[in-house]
Amino acid sequence: MDDKPTTMPQSWLSTESTAIGTDGVEHHPLRPFLPVNARVLFLGSFPPQRKRWCMDFYYPNFINDHWRIEGEVFFGDSQHFVVEGQRRFDSQLIVDFCLERGLAFFDTATAVRRLQDNASDKYLEVVEATDVRALMAGLPCLRAVVTTGEKATLTLCQQLSLPAVPKVGDSVAIPGIVNHDGEAVMLCRLPSSSRAYPLAFAKKVEAYRRMFSSVGLLQPRLLRYDMGSGVVAFSTMRQGGSSATSLPPAESRHYATFNINRYCGDSDDHVARNRELLCQLLGIGDDRLIMPHQTHSARVAPIDSAFLALTTGEQQEALEGVDALMTNVAGVCIGVSTADCIPVVLYDPVHRAACAVHAGWRGTVAAIAAKAVAAMAQAYGSQPHELRAQIGPGIGLDSFEVGQEVYDAFAGAGFTMSAVSRRYSARDDVREQRWHIDLPECNRRQLVDAGLMADHIANCAICTYQHPQTFFSARRLGIGSGRIFTAVMLAEAT
Repeated sequence: MDDKPTTMPQSWLSTESTAIGTDGVEHHPLRPFLPVNARVLFLGSFPPQRKRWCMDFYYPNFINDHWRIEGEVFFGDSQHFVVEGQRRFDSQLIVDFCLERGLAFFDTATAVRRLQDNASDKYLEVVEATDVRALMAGLPCLRAVVTTGEKATLTLCQQLSLPAVPKVGDSVAIPGIVNHDGEAVMLCRLPSSSRAYPLAFAKKVEAYRRMFSSVGLLQPRLLRYDMGSGVVAFSTMRQGGSSATSLPPAESRHYATFNINRYCGDSDDHVARNRELLCQLLGIGDDRLIMPHQTHSARVAPIDSAFLALTTGEQQEALEGVDALMTNVAGVCIGVSTADCIPVVLYDPVHRAACAVHAGWRGTVAAIAAKAVAAMAQAYGSQPHELRAQIGPGIGLDSFEVGQEVYDAFAGAGFTMSAVSRRYSARDDVREQRWHIDLPECNRRQLVDAGLMADHIANCAICTYQHPQTFFSARRLGIGSGRIFTAVMLAEAT
């Protein structure tokens, strides 16, 4: 354990309000945190005494589980916001997360007296209540105000003149308050994140998850690609789904939170829930979300009206051992799964056709990207020079360390090894030099050799091994983990 003192950021600390007056009144020590994109406003009662803080931000008590709950909900990891080896939260990580997701924070009292020397709300006397309506007026996207304790809920209901105090788990519309979409802003009462509150951590997580889902914050996070009009292309990130709660905690973290691959050991219910979330986001039915069972082959399969007319069992059989899908049918999302391998999306804007390719090192050696280009030419009349290509997240040169046999396989496949490989030690503690291969570059060169124009090929240049919090990486998390889904869908004609 690192017990060294740390300097915490002061940006949200209202230093002029930290002193206690001679009358025993404490004024709120934190500035309101109100991102303009906020969908949720958390209102507690009042911060605990400074001696209980581990950071200068909301829910600063290290033994309060608020940030562990949010870590579990959004990242499948209750320790996501905890600084490793220290009894504190990473306040900058929390602030950046809240700004990105649109989470606002303040309290229902701006001044209080503590009747006893403890952190209990029961012994707080509210001297000055917060003007909550003024807070909400600056949050045009707001969809929910959340309270998590009896004192905060009672104070807020008095402020808003609500006739009844909602029970834990209930939501009520706040009279006269609507957001910029004309929707009523809801008051949601959730279980307290204090460990003194008698409810299991997992049940608290589920309650918070339901609330975040209701305001649209638990949607799959997508890395979207601009490949032209009339087409949607993306790679999924790890965030935005549900936790794999039917699995043991250690295993669940490796699939959390967004995985839709049913072939990697994840639970069926987790996959089904996440497929439903993605289909809702895309506006399609589950039968229009197509994914093959990949085996590192170089087989390309068409998704056409004949395929769509098959039974579910017949479709699964047809998708067995397939590593690339192509289609010219609008409204059908085709994609491949990766977790370090290279995903490639091809789009033909002239003939309105697309293809999703899984290019692991074996598939790359077998020239699957080039074979996909040839398959589109044969099926749809696609001309290589008219195609657009996007290379998605995959393992990069520095992280893709291989043995001599893999190097020899690439050399035997005709790659210019001086251009796509290096021999060095990527770690200071390992002196042995090993071959490293640039798998994205190998696929880019294959596409150029297949006739694509170099300026029609985009590479997102994201290494999955180096970003395992954002993208699944089998080398970092193990084979028993989730998969990135890289997909393309032609838009319906309007």
